[in-house]
Amino acid sequence: MDPNRIKELNERKGEILQEIRSLIDGAKSEKRSMTSGENEKFEQLGAELDNLKRTIENEERAASLLGDKDTKTEEPKLEKRSARDIVADMVRHPGKEVRANENTIASTGNIVPAEFSRDIIRNVTELCGIMNEITVVNSKGTYKQIIAGENKITAGWTDEIADIIASTADYTTIEIGHHKLTSLVKISLELINQNEFDVVSEFTSQMNLDFALKAEQGIISGDGVGKPYGLITSGTEYNLAAPGISSDDLVKIFHTLKAPFHNNAVWIMNNNTLCAIRLIKDGNGQYMFHQSEMTNGYVGTILGKPVRLTECMDGLEEGKSPVLFGDYKRAYKANLNPDMSLQVLVEKYAEYGARGILGILWLDGRPVNPEAYVKVKIDE
Repeated sequence: MDPNRIKELNERKGEILQEIRSLIDGAKSEKRSMTSGENEKFEQLGAELDNLKRTIENEERAASLLGDKDTKTEEPKLEKRSARDIVADMVRHPGKEVRANENTIASTGNIVPAEFSRDIIRNVTELCGIMNEITVVNSKGTYKQIIAGENKITAGWTDEIADIIASTADYTTIEIGHHKLTSLVKISLELINQNEFDVVSEFTSQMNLDFALKAEQGIISGDGVGKPYGLITSGTEYNLAAPGISSDDLVKIFHTLKAPFHNNAVWIMNNNTLCAIRLIKDGNGQYMFHQSEMTNGYVGTILGKPVRLTECMDGLEEGKSPVLFGDYKRAYKANLNPDMSLQVLVEKYAEYGARGILGILWLDGRPVNPEAYVKVKIDE
């Protein structure tokens, strides 16, 4: 018997399975039922597949009965593609089946390689400066945070062989779920159809920056409506009487923060506010801001504490909150789903000769300890 016979049959079997998966996934990706033509094709492929299975079984049985051990061959294994290759194929050939071993993310319901999803999450976290300051948990569902109320646990000295006096404490449980954070990138078909064009790098670079900016805006100034509660919605308040800031103010802001939070305290402000502070001198004629070669996104120090810049902060205007100072890892908790969603929009931009790539992250957050940071507010 021809030893290549079963190999050829198995190869055809693999092709049929791919065609069947493509029919199913095409309808699923467009959220519709299969057409009559697709149903007819499905039946034809199913019948051919059944015949092939029986033929392969008969060939292998015949080979076994005849003692032809070389006839049986294993089904060909498809080489596993990289996550970037899988995503590039999704963009270039929407509706094409994704192989079963190429990771389906159950928590989002979309077929996205887990490795690619993790890369996006990691890049966004690195680009979003404020996310390097706060505490981030990666829960696929709602995260519950227990926070202390007005009556906190207290310690006390107890005499030997004496009753321990229990402290009275109260707690509040808050839930940090997920809000949908979206980014839409449009790419022309001319670029998509160029095999040498790195379509994945093109849309992920834009998407990562967009996600990072939106996340930073939410964490700093979000109002909790369809987005996180921002840092400026809480905190220990320090009021400025006029739209300006002095060296005395900086010292008072520093000492408004309770001592246990000083070690890891960081200043947060926008570029214009920092410009105003750079011109401030203390009583000895020394500048309050000291520029340095600091890493981790810091630009220098004020009163020995690092300064992080973000354009998501308010400026020095009446009724605004231009400066934050504190230990944000103890002040704020964010919940970032470790999985993301990626959808290729084919029809929506077809008339423009383009495709849309829609990325979705799930993020929520809120302040959990107002004593851990100071919010500067300018009186109206």
